[in-house]
Amino acid sequence: MIDFFNDMKKLLSELTEEIDTLKLNVERVQTEAKKAERTGQDIQRKVTEFQVATQPKIDKINELVEKINKKAD
Repeated sequence: MIDFFNDMKKLLSELTEEIDTLKLNVERVQTEAKKAERTGQDIQRKVTEFQVATQPKIDKINELVEKINKKAD
C-alpha cells in the first residue's frame, strides 16, 4: 500500500511538472503569436505603401498600353 502511495505521489509530481511546462510553452506560443501578428501588420502596411507608390505608374502604363492597342487596331 505504501508503494502505491509513493507511486501516486511520484505520478502527481510528474504531472505537476508537465503542467508547469505546458503553461510555460503556452505563454511562449502566445508571445510569439503576438510578435507574428505585429510582423503581419508591418508586412501589410509595407504592401499597402508599395501599392500606393506604384499605382500611378501602373495607371500610366495601362494608359499607354491602351493607346498602343488603339493605334494597332
